[in-house]
Amino acid sequence: MSKLNYWKLLAALAVISLLFAAWQHDRSAQYRRGQADKAAEISLALAEAANKQAAAAREKERRAAAELAERQTELEKERQDAEKSIGAMRLELDRLRQHATRQSGRRDLPATAATAAAPDGAESAEGWELLGKCAAEYAGLAETADSQAADLREWQAYGGAVSKQFKQPTD
Repeated sequence: MSKLNYWKLLAALAVISLLFAAWQHDRSAQYRRGQADKAAEISLALAEAANKQAAAAREKERRAAAELAERQTELEKERQDAEKSIGAMRLELDRLRQHATRQSGRRDLPATAATAAAPDGAESAEGWELLGKCAAEYAGLAETADSQAADLREWQAYGGAVSKQFKQPTD
C-alpha cells in the first residue's frame, strides 16, 4: 500500500469517526430531549390530575356547606315555629291559670249527676290550683324538650354534612 493511499484511508477513517461521533452525540441529545419531553408530559398529566382532584374536593366541600346552610335554615324556621307554639302555649297556660283562679273562688259548683256529690269549695280550689301548677311544669318541660330537640336536629344536620364530605365514592 502506498503512503498516499494510507493517508487517504486514514483521513477517511477520521472523517467516518467524526461523523459517527457527531451522530452518536446527536442521538444522545435526542434521547435527553425525548426524556425531558416525556418527563414534562408526565408532570403536566400529574398536575392536571391533582388540579381535577382539588377541584372535585372543593366542589364537594361547597355542596356540603350549601347543604348544611340549607338544613340550618330549615332548623331555624322550625325553631321559630316552636317559639310561636311555645308563645301560644304560654297564652293558653295564662288563660288556664285565670280560669283556675276564677274557679277556685266559686263555691257553687253544680253536681254533674244526681248521685254525685259536689266537692266542697276547698277541694275544688286545690284541684284547680294543682292543675295550674301541673300545666306550668308541663310547659317548662315542653320548652326544654323543644330546645333539646332543636339542638339535636342541628347536630344531626352538621354530622350528616360532615360524614357526606368524607364518604368515599363507591364505583
